[in-house]
Amino acid sequence: MSAAISVPVVKGWCPGLFAPMQAQDGWLVRVRPPLGRMTAAQARLVADSAEQDGNGQISLTNRGNLQLRGFKPDAALAFSRRMVEAGLGLADPEAERRTALQLSPLAGLDPACAAGALRCAERLYAGLAGSAALSALPDKFGFCVDGGGFFPTGVLQADIMLQAAGADGVSGAGGGLWRVVSGSACTVAQGPEEAVQTALALAGAYCEAYVRQGEKKRPLRVPSVGESLFAEIGLRPDAVGMASVAQAPRVRAGYLVGAASAAVAPLGRMTGTMLRACAAVAEEGDGVLRLTPWSGLIFSGLTKLPDLEGMITRPDDARLRVHACIGVSGCAQAVRDVGQDALSLAPFVPEGEILHVSGCSKGCAYPAVAEVTLVAGAEGYGLIRHGRAGDEPVRYVSGWEEVRACVQAPPEGERN
Repeated sequence: MSAAISVPVVKGWCPGLFAPMQAQDGWLVRVRPPLGRMTAAQARLVADSAEQDGNGQISLTNRGNLQLRGFKPDAALAFSRRMVEAGLGLADPEAERRTALQLSPLAGLDPACAAGALRCAERLYAGLAGSAALSALPDKFGFCVDGGGFFPTGVLQADIMLQAAGADGVSGAGGGLWRVVSGSACTVAQGPEEAVQTALALAGAYCEAYVRQGEKKRPLRVPSVGESLFAEIGLRPDAVGMASVAQAPRVRAGYLVGAASAAVAPLGRMTGTMLRACAAVAEEGDGVLRLTPWSGLIFSGLTKLPDLEGMITRPDDARLRVHACIGVSGCAQAVRDVGQDALSLAPFVPEGEILHVSGCSKGCAYPAVAEVTLVAGAEGYGLIRHGRAGDEPVRYVSGWEEVRACVQAPPEGERN
C-alpha cells in the first residue's frame, strides 16, 4: 500500500498575476488584491473573468489571493492586463511579485487592532514596490502587518512580519509601536517608519544571501534563518522578546466584531456566481470585500449577514474543520477527489480538531500540523496523526468505514 503514494513533484513557485501556471484543468491565474481588499465592482470583474475565460472555479488561497482555473493560454496572458486596469495589481511585473504583503483583515474595523496597521502596511507596500533590488526574493517569500485585536497577533504568518506591540513592547495592539519578526528573531519595539525600514533591510539581506549562495531556506520554514538575517544587517535580536507564535482565529465565519461579519468558502472554493453574490452583499454595507488567509471574505456595515448559498456563515459549521486541495480534477499529482472526501468526513471530525485530506504528500492545502491527515494513494489513504502530509503514515486505510472511524477516534495503539 505504501508504494501507492508516489513522491510529488515540487515546483517551488506559485502562480502570480504575470506568471500563470498550467494545471490538469487548464491554466491557473492568480490575482492579489492590494492589502487584501477589493471593491464590489472589482469582485464582479473577477467573477466575470472566471466564467468567461475559465471554468468558473475560484479559489481563495491561504495568502489572501484569488486563483481562477481552466484558462486557455491566451486568456491567461490577457488576464493580467484586465486586473491592472481595474486596480487589482501593479503594471510592473517585478513590483507586483515583490508586494506579497498581507494585512490584518480587520484593520480599520476592529478597535482592538492597532490603529496604525493600515498606514504601516501602506508604507511597507510602497517600500516593496519601489525597491527593485528586492526582485531577487523567491516567489513564496512573504510579508505581513499584523495588528492583533479580535484576530490575535500571530494569526498572520510570513517570512518577515510587523507585529503590533503594546506599551510594554510585547505583542498586542496599542502604543503605535511594532516588532519586526523574522523566523526565531525579533526586534525591540520600534516606531512604524523604523519598523518598515528594518523589514526592508532584512529582505535586502535575504536577497544578497539568496543571490550569492543560492540559499532557498526561508525564515517562515527555517526559523534560524531570521537570526542570520539580523546578523547580516548588524541588528541584535531582542533578548527578552519572544518570536512569533502562530495563532488560530477563534471565529472565522458569522459575526466577528463591531459591524464586521464573515463568510467562508468551503475548502476555499467558490464559483463566479458565489463571488458575485458576495459583491452584492458587500454593497449593502461599505462596498468592500476583505480577504482573509483562511478562505473568507469580511463585510462591514451590514445590519445582518444574509445567507449566501454555498458559503459558510455559521461559526460552528463542521466544514470549517476540514482542508483539502483541488484533487484529481485539477492536479496531475492527485489520484482522488479529496475535496469531496473531506466534505463527506466533516461531520465526523471532533469539535476543535482539524482534518486535512491531501491529494499528495506536498500538503498544499494545509501546511500546518493537523490532528488527522489523510494522504491519497491509488488504493486508499495514508493516515498521519498530529503531523503534516509529508510525514510518515502510521498505517494505510482503504475502506470508507475504516477511514471514517480513524477520523472520529484513533485506536488505542495510535493515541499520543
